[in-house]
Amino acid sequence: MYGPMRAFLQVNLQSKIHQQTGFGYLSSYNAFEPVYKTLPVFLQEEQVLFTAQGRIDNRAEISQYLNLKITDTDETFILKAWLLWGKNSVHKLKGEWSFAVFDYNAQELFIGRDTMGYTSIYYYIDESGFYFSSSLKSILGLPNYKKDLNEAHFIEKLTLWKNADHETPTHTFYQKIFSLPNAHTLTVKNKAVSINKYWQPQSIPLRHYKNKQDYVDEMLELLTSAVKARLRSDRAVASMLSGGLDSSTVSYIAAELLKTQNTPLTTLSHVPLFAAELLKNEQRHRSMLDETPFVKEVARASGNLIPHFINSSDYSILKGITDTINICNAPSHAAGNLFWLHDIFKTTSQNGFGVLLTGEGGNGSISFAGIDYLLPFDFIKLLHHPIHFLKKQIAKPIALKYFSRQLNKKKNASSSLEKYVLNIFLHPEIIRNHKIVSDVKKNNRQFASYITNIQTRKALLVDLYNSRSLFGAACGQYYGFELRDPCTDQDLMEYFFSIPNDAFFDDDYNNRVLIKRMMKDRLPDKVLFEKRKGLQSADIFYRVKAQQQEISAAIETLKHSAIARHYIDLQELSQTWQSCLTNPDGSPFQIQRLLKALQFGLFLQMNFD
Repeated sequence: MYGPMRAFLQVNLQSKIHQQTGFGYLSSYNAFEPVYKTLPVFLQEEQVLFTAQGRIDNRAEISQYLNLKITDTDETFILKAWLLWGKNSVHKLKGEWSFAVFDYNAQELFIGRDTMGYTSIYYYIDESGFYFSSSLKSILGLPNYKKDLNEAHFIEKLTLWKNADHETPTHTFYQKIFSLPNAHTLTVKNKAVSINKYWQPQSIPLRHYKNKQDYVDEMLELLTSAVKARLRSDRAVASMLSGGLDSSTVSYIAAELLKTQNTPLTTLSHVPLFAAELLKNEQRHRSMLDETPFVKEVARASGNLIPHFINSSDYSILKGITDTINICNAPSHAAGNLFWLHDIFKTTSQNGFGVLLTGEGGNGSISFAGIDYLLPFDFIKLLHHPIHFLKKQIAKPIALKYFSRQLNKKKNASSSLEKYVLNIFLHPEIIRNHKIVSDVKKNNRQFASYITNIQTRKALLVDLYNSRSLFGAACGQYYGFELRDPCTDQDLMEYFFSIPNDAFFDDDYNNRVLIKRMMKDRLPDKVLFEKRKGLQSADIFYRVKAQQQEISAAIETLKHSAIARHYIDLQELSQTWQSCLTNPDGSPFQIQRLLKALQFGLFLQMNFD
């Protein structure tokens, strides 16, 4: 199981085998103390085999119960918490962690994983035993595992079509290999596996303050605490900075905290390589095509940021795709963004940073937009904004609830699931065999559905984060640093779930009010009140044209792969690719779906041919 991880940056490997059970601990980054000398550990008196990894943030809160010093290792905190609270320790520990315990008296294995951190647990069971690891590579490397494609999962991830008979949150791209979702525990006893979700933030009751500033003050306090906890590292900390609200907020607060230590914060920002070409077309787009000025404005406002701009001139789109498949053993979301993500990760590693901060989860917490059509009736708003009131709170919910199919027909292919499935290059025979289109039509499934409860919408955002956690964990393991997102801190998320929908709006229907008030006089107004969203990989059209020979060659290689030909409509893919090359104004959606299909085809070729 260790063999496939030899390429990882690492400090030491320790293992402990007792009777029929063995645990391994690979220290690969950011070890505050030499914990690899003590883990895994067998406790003779308790008859327990234990191992753990991670960062515990509420050390001051629980140290008194565990009779520990705040300076003790994170793994010691997790072990002591288990010995005191047992399975209930998952409710006590806050941070980003995972641990495994085998109780020899009960003949039971228990595994826990944190709520929303960049962590991962994979597992596989057969007649020879139960196997688990924080790296998928360890499971795939088992001599008794035969690599087989999980066809249903592959199709659903490619098309975004969900079949309730197939998909569960634990599935992976490989048959019989599963992942433990965030905020879940796993128990193995008498050869039976049980999964339990221990964190239910949607059940948190709403709090109602008369003054919205009270929400702002509490959120700032919690976010600052979350950022501070994630600055704890024995190596330097860097931050991803796009120039948008979330990453700018995280980077600004981190820089302010580091200022007390006379330490500047290095930020890493992806910027367009074809900036001049984008500038010519900027007026035709609703999105921000180059956020470099915003990054510079944040750095100027902070005074403690050292911005580093990365245009990935020597990192191709195809390399980003193949690196993802090699590192994660799976395709990933947003194939057109992978090249610059890996370029940032490589830069982080090469410059010796132990932590890379992100604001990836901000849309589901600090910058949540709210849902305008669920706002309570307000007579004052009706008087001041009658047209807006009728449009947002009367017409919009009726249209979404009763006329969603008709509305989606008027939009582009990305708005209708049926159109998306038919345009994502899945082989027509596969579409027919799985009756995908008829299922979509029958259930009237759309990307944008009518939501009647604000907590439901929040919970959906939390569930979507799991796949990003797995991607971040795999990349962190490979490059030898930790990705950390203060926006998904457990205390902050629980507070977010307690905020009512109307708190995210002002009296003029402007949304994201809390973060704008929170960062007023901190971040520049240019960043706070920009209505256009930044477009990631804005110059993707120019990049694919510049790299067309490499991409064309990759598409050609797929034609020699039997399994790629079986699942991917390669004829349609080739024709669409040629159309992209001859079209002077390529559609970002068309290019992104083409790159996604190419990524999924290469995944099949690289793993199952």
